[in-house]
Amino acid sequence: MLTAEISKQDNEEKQAKEKALIQEKEVKQRRLKELQAKLAEIEAIEDLSTKMKTEKELFLDEILQILEQEQKKDHILSTIINCRKIIEMTEDLENVALHARAKSIFVDFEQKLKEHHRIQDEEAKAVMQQINDLEQIINIEDTVAPEIEDIPISLFIGNINEDLLNMQELADQVLVDHAVEIQEYAESKAIIKHVSGKAREITQEIDVLWEFADDKPSLPDYVITNTIENFADDPIEEAFIQDIIPYNYEISEVTINGNTPQVDPHQQRMKDGLQYSWYIPEAKKDNPIEFKYHLKPRISRTVVLPLKNSLKVIKTHSSLNNEKIVGEKKKQDEGIFDALLKFKNSYENQLSDIVLEDVIPIFYTYEVEEQKSGDFPSVKESSESFVKWKLDEMPIEQTSLHEYHLIELQKIEELKIEAHNVLKQDPEKVSKHKRKNILKRQERARNFLQKFNL
Repeated sequence: MLTAEISKQDNEEKQAKEKALIQEKEVKQRRLKELQAKLAEIEAIEDLSTKMKTEKELFLDEILQILEQEQKKDHILSTIINCRKIIEMTEDLENVALHARAKSIFVDFEQKLKEHHRIQDEEAKAVMQQINDLEQIINIEDTVAPEIEDIPISLFIGNINEDLLNMQELADQVLVDHAVEIQEYAESKAIIKHVSGKAREITQEIDVLWEFADDKPSLPDYVITNTIENFADDPIEEAFIQDIIPYNYEISEVTINGNTPQVDPHQQRMKDGLQYSWYIPEAKKDNPIEFKYHLKPRISRTVVLPLKNSLKVIKTHSSLNNEKIVGEKKKQDEGIFDALLKFKNSYENQLSDIVLEDVIPIFYTYEVEEQKSGDFPSVKESSESFVKWKLDEMPIEQTSLHEYHLIELQKIEELKIEAHNVLKQDPEKVSKHKRKNILKRQERARNFLQKFNL
């Protein structure tokens, strides 16, 4: 009996030990799995960190290539933006040498940016000084900056043709090489910063194009379209755009993606044209930014003014105005325009042998009237595309005004038909009251046909 109880107790102890061993093994297995899971997690984090570091390094290589391109082209603002991104990344990657190099480039181009702004400010001041110097001599619009050239007479000594009899003929010769330029393109600069941090500068010349509407097939709309592409894989975060529109065109309207801009651009008269500066803070993915400038041509004038030791060449432009005052309201006269160009002798001496040449835009016919403040001689030469005025002498404080009346070629055909229809009317077949009005209209119709040689 005692032996049986001892055997039973031994079995229970043995079973208890076996159970404890099994439990201990299970605990160790669970612990091993937990350790393996933690190790896998650590390895995954290390792999991700390595992968992220590799991706950062690959992106860094890409932006370094862009920096090199922008730096070589001396694109100041895009170089600075790329440097900022590289400085930020090299801090994270602990790349001391590259960090120092990017900082050095950044400092150099910050100085270049200050110098660039200084030069631009000086140019703008010079333009305004030039305007102040000329505003007593010619009429200058708010969105036009005239250009001046001073050509020493000594340059022509020994090169003057024998048949040049006087300074006026020399002035004619100077017009060949120094007349106002009718520029058919805009200069554009865009600095594009993408969401990734990469930045590029795009410089280009954009041609003035003709767009023909269905209702006006014979007369084009003049437009300049500047399109900034915006791709979904790296959309535009912000953009700085500067477009310089030549002065021989007046800007009648600007749209962005077909809409009126919500913010007005900064406008500044520069040497080569009217500068429009835009800041676009963001753009929708896959949606390009399209700036469209609707233009009207201007009359462009060159003045060649012989002075004591030089020939002064003045180049300017005058807009075509189609607003008429009817009562107290302004009304646009469709297809009919006026332009007024003034020249005044505000110098201290009488001027001699002055030549003025006006270039007329195409698609218009014109008539011009001269008004002089005094009795001084002038000679007019003209063709379909230009009018030249020669003033043999001009006393002090005297003024020569030239008032142009222009009609679109399409419109003049309509007016010609209307004038002939008016002349066909028989005044004798209507009442006396209506007869008076018809006779007045017929007189105006005859004057119109005579004025434009129709």
